[in-house]
Amino acid sequence: MNISHALSPLLAVISGSLLSGTALSDNIMLPPPDKKGGRPLMQVLNERHSTRSFADKPIPMEILSSLLWAAQGVNRDDPDYRTAPSSRNSNEIEIYAVLPQGAYLYKPETHQLERVVQGDMRAATGTQEFAATAPLNLVYVVDQSKQPGDFDAKRKLVTACTGVGFIGENVYLFCTSAGLGTVFRAMIDADYIQRRLKLPVFKKVLYAQSVGYPSDS
Repeated sequence: MNISHALSPLLAVISGSLLSGTALSDNIMLPPPDKKGGRPLMQVLNERHSTRSFADKPIPMEILSSLLWAAQGVNRDDPDYRTAPSSRNSNEIEIYAVLPQGAYLYKPETHQLERVVQGDMRAATGTQEFAATAPLNLVYVVDQSKQPGDFDAKRKLVTACTGVGFIGENVYLFCTSAGLGTVFRAMIDADYIQRRLKLPVFKKVLYAQSVGYPSDS
């Protein structure tokens, strides 16, 4: 089998190096994130804004790696400790990276993407037209089996949405620092996304976030 031919659909979407022998249907081991780069925090906060128009430009693999680590990556020796806090450190929020070639679950413990759906389902991640063409859509899902058993339904929802808010703001700050555009979205059909991602009943879709280079960049 010609490896370069097998990789061409993926490389057309995300530039950067992949492990030798990686095929379209395989998991993606991300390169190490850049933890020392970026711009001053106060400058990034001053420039943070939402973007709803994206250029037809791929996100490099190295940038995708750092973006996902910034969102919810492991930042201490214990893999349960992440860049975004969670109630009782339950880490109940999952990030699904929806790319043109498929949807992948981000695994912070191993810093890799695990394929869950093959094919382009970007349009399914939102009701606004730009979701279908943004290079990357992040879908935020709560795994209710990880939430504290003594929380009632309202408290579970509040803490899950708060956790997603932390992650979403991490993405905003990283994107501003890296020259990317992003917008956090509530205009979604959560039940439809859940079916497309083939999620079990105890996992619920909460929000989504589109990412890409601004169309004027």
